[in-house]
Amino acid sequence: MSRQFSFPGTHRTALSRACSITTALLGGLLLPAYSQEARQEKGDVPGSPARYGPFDVLYGIRGSVVYDDNIYISHTNKKADVIFNIAPNITVGAGDYREGEANLVKLSYTPTVILFADQSKNNAIDHDALLKGQWRPGSWKFGLQQEYQNYSGAVVDVGNRVNRQIYTTVLSSVYEVSPRTSFELDGRQSINNYQRLTDFNEWAVSAWMDYELTPLLKTGLGITGGFVDVQPGVNQTYQQILARATYSLTELLDLRASAGGELREFQGGQKNRVNPVFTIGGTYRPLENTTLTLDAYRRSQTSVVLRDQNYTTSGFSAGVRQVFRENYALNLSGGYENSDYTSNVKGTVANRTDDYFIAQIGVDWNVLEKLTVGAFYQFRNNHSTDSNHSFDNHQVGLNVSYRF
Repeated sequence: MSRQFSFPGTHRTALSRACSITTALLGGLLLPAYSQEARQEKGDVPGSPARYGPFDVLYGIRGSVVYDDNIYISHTNKKADVIFNIAPNITVGAGDYREGEANLVKLSYTPTVILFADQSKNNAIDHDALLKGQWRPGSWKFGLQQEYQNYSGAVVDVGNRVNRQIYTTVLSSVYEVSPRTSFELDGRQSINNYQRLTDFNEWAVSAWMDYELTPLLKTGLGITGGFVDVQPGVNQTYQQILARATYSLTELLDLRASAGGELREFQGGQKNRVNPVFTIGGTYRPLENTTLTLDAYRRSQTSVVLRDQNYTTSGFSAGVRQVFRENYALNLSGGYENSDYTSNVKGTVANRTDDYFIAQIGVDWNVLEKLTVGAFYQFRNNHSTDSNHSFDNHQVGLNVSYRF
């Protein structure tokens, strides 16, 4: 039976308000474009960052208006709304912060103001911050990366919107024995706080040996050990043996992959679990204006809604971007995930399995060198053996981005 995608009558008032707010949003973003055009006429270099001593400063702004017919990704409590997003960004960098090969310092911060036309209780300000540094004395390379994310959107595992804070710290060191051989040691900490749900902290250490078989192909072999502290819940340890490879052919083809096995132990008396894990990604440009992407993965994650359960996610995503007439681009993308839930304690039954699909089509228009506007449609569907976590979701929206 066919279904029609329509705006519910109860949201016509919200949609009327949305139209006027959208006009203001687009107008506010377009006006800086014309003032920037005037500055360029006075001799400024388009796209050049502001300079303060050794630091470059780049900033921009993004905005969007989206109609979402299921903001809580709910099976029984479907609520539609119009959502406005405004996200200014500032990036401060010194050294080789663009290419990431030599010494560098980089700081980036993006707050996102999220406003709902109807369900204003969901209004929020999300935060995304990144601090990155790298030092290369001789044959060594040392790196530090700190991320902070504060999000309020919907999570498929939860089946609802949820506020969460994620702190991720990565320390890395690489020693180049020869132009072809190097050793790498990495440490990673991830602190995950979910409002009124399960929190978990994860620590992992990885050691790698990489060897360059050819100028185009680099291979590596590594081991990883990790510990997961679940609050409340059963803690876990795991070990992985992985092989990885990267292949790069100028701008035509870029492939990267890692694959191996994972052994995971649980403190709740559950039997040890062995799982294959992998990540595969690639970018292919058969024509100057055509880009194809493909990613596949399999990984184990901690459920934040089902106590003492993990889920193994196996999935893939693919996309194509076609530029035509220089200033226009068509984007098509889609993906699929299977999430299989398993118990971490003896005697507890886990029987949830999810099949998640996503597809999106969008069009971008480079109105000016620094100004891009676009429109998109997205469909998502999750079929779960737990009917409370099944949902379908349609989104249609407009977006604007401007780089100062």
